[in-house]
Amino acid sequence: MFLLLIFAFIIGKKDKAQRKSAHWFFNLYLKGVHVLAGIRITWHGKGPKDPHVIMGNHRSYVDAVVIPVSFPIVFVARHETKSWPIIGWGASLLGTIWVKRDKKESRRATREAVKDRLSNGYGVAIFPEGTTHKGPDLLPYHKGIFYTCAENGFPIVPTAIEYENSDIAWVDKEMFIPHALTHFGARKINVHVSFGPSMSNDDAEQLREDARNWTQTECLRLRAIIDGNK
Repeated sequence: MFLLLIFAFIIGKKDKAQRKSAHWFFNLYLKGVHVLAGIRITWHGKGPKDPHVIMGNHRSYVDAVVIPVSFPIVFVARHETKSWPIIGWGASLLGTIWVKRDKKESRRATREAVKDRLSNGYGVAIFPEGTTHKGPDLLPYHKGIFYTCAENGFPIVPTAIEYENSDIAWVDKEMFIPHALTHFGARKINVHVSFGPSMSNDDAEQLREDARNWTQTECLRLRAIIDGNK
């Protein structure tokens, strides 16, 4: 929590050196979470070196801590999770952009916040399905962020996430606390994370289709690898 407080203080600053310091603390925090939770990541491909919009499929609340990158980054998440103990509080300290998807004004404010972060040297991580899904298929991608990227020339890197235990997906209105205790009580959480190519396009719908198609294909490939190793 001490690291989170330091990161929260720094993230509001726009100075390059301060962003770098914040990112260093953030990655140190992630490494601690990985050790404590037994998270073991198998990497496929290399993440971008410059700020991008990281578009990941959404399997679990664990997703946010398995996609560290080499540049300062903030997340976009559902407003409903803001009040969650530990996870929600920590996310707020990390500068998460909270969105109420059923409110037009909130979606508009989120797009403006994304533009502001990217324009000031931050990357943005977002899960465009909008909710968790067990898979291995994907839910439809919400389109708003793709229009923001297309209109402003922001590059996207699609990212595929698959867990060895697919039951880590928090779905079907299962209570959060029992679900979290079950999976964080396990000795290890094995996950495959794959980074795709950088994508840019002034056609938002094409950009959305390309990102989703790459991620869907890669999720199926990762699932086959996982199942083949059992």
